[in-house]
Amino acid sequence: MSSPLMPTLRTGAFGAVILFSLIIIALCGHITNTTTTFLGGYFTFAAMGIATAVLSLLSLLTMLVVDNMRKGAFTSMIIVEIGWLGLLWVLWLTTAALTSQLGVFTGSSCHTRNSTANTLCREISAVQAFAHLAWLVLFGYLGALITFSLIAANRGYNRVWFQSVKETEFNAPPVHQQPMQQPMQTQYLPAQNTGVSYPPQGSPAPGWAGQPQQVPVGSPYPQPA
Repeated sequence: MSSPLMPTLRTGAFGAVILFSLIIIALCGHITNTTTTFLGGYFTFAAMGIATAVLSLLSLLTMLVVDNMRKGAFTSMIIVEIGWLGLLWVLWLTTAALTSQLGVFTGSSCHTRNSTANTLCREISAVQAFAHLAWLVLFGYLGALITFSLIAANRGYNRVWFQSVKETEFNAPPVHQQPMQQPMQTQYLPAQNTGVSYPPQGSPAPGWAGQPQQVPVGSPYPQPA
């Protein structure tokens, strides 16, 4: 069973990004409606914000629901989650950067006599803030997920990338691999000297047709029979 830290962090990060996505959809929708009505066009950051927020809302909700209803789903794999959340992180960073380019509408400049322009300026500032918050949350969760997954992989859990966060035990002890068994070596004992020489003393040598003769004991030279 996995530790509760990462699943809790995952649920909290997904919930925060889903909430920020709803806020961004509402703000960018109102900004687009206002600029289309009074200016005859729309800002690029507003369209980018709506697209990123809708994509994040639908995908993160789907990942949470599928992970709770089905075990071992493809969308719940850590390697898939890292790739998809990395893409969302880039989209949120792009949205925040595009919104930050409209610096004339932020800060102390949001004080005009026109109420519509004043409201539009404050909404742009809010979009910028929530877009930065969304990519910061994703960045923090991605960093924690990659770090814990690498630690688990270094401990011997090579299948960690293909498991879900809910099923992975990130605090598990290292896997100790059994040492390789050395092949058994057969020892051969030297033959004991029984004191009997071959051929036996007094027997004719191979190929000898004569009479056998006694060989003096201790003589180093063979004697003819």
